[in-house]
Amino acid sequence: MALITVKELQALTERQNGQRISMGESLYGSVRAVQDGAISVHVVWRYKIHGKVRQVAIGTWKESGGKSLKEIREIKNRLATDRADGKDPITEKEAARLKKQADQIEAKQTQITRLQELAAKDARMTVRGLFELWQHTDLKKRQDRGSEATRAFERDVFPLIGELAATDVNKSHIQSIIDTMLSRGVKRMTERVFSDLRQLFGFALDRDHIEVDPTARIKKHKIGGSVERDRVLSEAELVQFFKLLPFSGLTETSQNALLIAISTGSRIGETLKAHWQHVDFQRRTWTQPEVSAAGRFTKNGKRHVIHLNDMALRAFEALHQNSGATQWVFPNARLNGPVDLKTVSKQVADRQRGDIERMSGRTKQTNALALAGGKWTPHDLRRTAATLMGDLNVLPEVIDRCLNHTEQNKVKRIYQRAQYEAPMREAWTKLGVRLELLINKPVNVVTLARAA
Repeated sequence: MALITVKELQALTERQNGQRISMGESLYGSVRAVQDGAISVHVVWRYKIHGKVRQVAIGTWKESGGKSLKEIREIKNRLATDRADGKDPITEKEAARLKKQADQIEAKQTQITRLQELAAKDARMTVRGLFELWQHTDLKKRQDRGSEATRAFERDVFPLIGELAATDVNKSHIQSIIDTMLSRGVKRMTERVFSDLRQLFGFALDRDHIEVDPTARIKKHKIGGSVERDRVLSEAELVQFFKLLPFSGLTETSQNALLIAISTGSRIGETLKAHWQHVDFQRRTWTQPEVSAAGRFTKNGKRHVIHLNDMALRAFEALHQNSGATQWVFPNARLNGPVDLKTVSKQVADRQRGDIERMSGRTKQTNALALAGGKWTPHDLRRTAATLMGDLNVLPEVIDRCLNHTEQNKVKRIYQRAQYEAPMREAWTKLGVRLELLINKPVNVVTLARAA
């Protein structure tokens, strides 16, 4: 029987759809035509074994994207050679399939075993091992690549708890490190080491290497550290803030960044890193992912979904008119990344410097954002948003969720995610309604009293 040619295959049309054709050398094809008119031929090879005719699939010929006629014949020739050696191609093919399946099962089991070994190792990971993991992922991003922290831990931490399992470290171990260092009179160094210990165990908590942070109940100011800021803008100051903002000399972009911060409680750095792909105008949500191309997105590395109240939604809509064609909500001048995360904080600080000599290249409006209660920062707006929620009778645990604070209890972290969605949405809505009243403050709006 004559061998079919490529030209003959190319000449097949939709009218041959469903027909079986002989291709020579015991090759047979079934013609198939698809909606776009493309023709394919499913090819089988027939052979005899023990007096019975059997057929095995060779492949599918297509003019584009399938096997060529040459490849089909080469496969047939290999099968014919196997048959001449007494092998049954179908049996061989099935054996190969079963071997592949067995190899996959074995590989999966090997992987499971490896993961179990790693899990067991993680369960007893030492503090030194945890530090090395932290150094490999986070600490190396510091300007000195973590060299200073490494020297400090080698001197003051590892000798006391380096070989101790991270899960076994408790408050007394941390206090012992602090006391030992303070006895040498190195208060500043003690503060830095404690700060790094807090970051280390926060890192471990986020990745479920530990269930409780042993540094959580130790107050930084009690070991000689700086007292944490507790600046909260009063409602009277917020009324003043909303009046001053449009005339502060800040760009509309920076103004909207501050409005998003106060109306969502988001950190200013996380606000300025926002991507448009994470803003859903229809659902009124802004999702802060666990990580972005630049690394960890949120401070604790946890995904956070924020409900956009009216103020936040308007701010994002205004921003979208200017930067919606880019990837970033707050793009830099080159449009190849987000704006510098310190930009807005510097602009706010410049507008509270008071009547001092103007700095070169900086704004002349050195009192444009000065408030009655003293200097404030964009991060204070986050604290203010949380305080307002509390004044509006939002439960503390709901406020913590709105701020994306990490739940210390692992069981609660897992089982309470979904049940807080509705209360969080209500909390952001209440916050937005109150801010709207303050931004448009009519004479009959009374500012909320706040406990001292």
